[in-house]
Amino acid sequence: MSLKLAILASGSGTNAQVIFEAVKAKKLDAEICLVLANRPNAKVLDRAEQFGLKHILLDHTLFASREEYDKKVVEEIKKSGADCVVLSGYMRMVTPYFLASFPQRVINIHPAILPSFPGVHGARDAVNYGVKFSGCTVHFVSEEMDAGPIIIQAIVPCRQEDTEESLQNRIHCLEHKIYVQALKWLAEDRLEIINHTVHLKNKKQIKASIVCIDNEGIQLDAMIYPPLELD
Repeated sequence: MSLKLAILASGSGTNAQVIFEAVKAKKLDAEICLVLANRPNAKVLDRAEQFGLKHILLDHTLFASREEYDKKVVEEIKKSGADCVVLSGYMRMVTPYFLASFPQRVINIHPAILPSFPGVHGARDAVNYGVKFSGCTVHFVSEEMDAGPIIIQAIVPCRQEDTEESLQNRIHCLEHKIYVQALKWLAEDRLEIINHTVHLKNKKQIKASIVCIDNEGIQLDAMIYPPLELD
């Protein structure tokens, strides 16, 4: 089934751009109905304009409460015709009203291996804790922060000299791969939630281990599960 997407972001929107490109290249069976930002200087709005996509700014500071803001966001999403919401660096907790409006159709990506290091500083917390592996997680959104059913995860080694920035840079490389994969599975109606566990129907065992080049040109080995199936 073709997805009708609303993409919500607060900042640069690099993951959003990867989704824009996948849809344009017909690698993802989806229509991007709306790009919405909650911050006035969010670069994601410029990216959306470059792709000719409908985009709006809805500044959360102009609303009296989180609930009032989310009611307006839901109104705009439904008006656009979207039925699936993609959070792409959207730095706000959504309300129960928001989630009830799109049941099991709100997806987020988090820069850590959940359930470890939830919250807004996943990479920083991983570095400070001294873990040997980190990565990113695509999950369905629930009322509890970063606690919804997990769709796909990617894992990379941490280096002892890592900073928050260097680890985040490495993680970004993988975010761009697994977010589109998760959405492709959703579009193919292959995701099923059973007792908080996401089951992938008709699973194909390919590309569980990949080589990725990060933004600094450094080669890294990564593990991804379920394995990637992207062309």
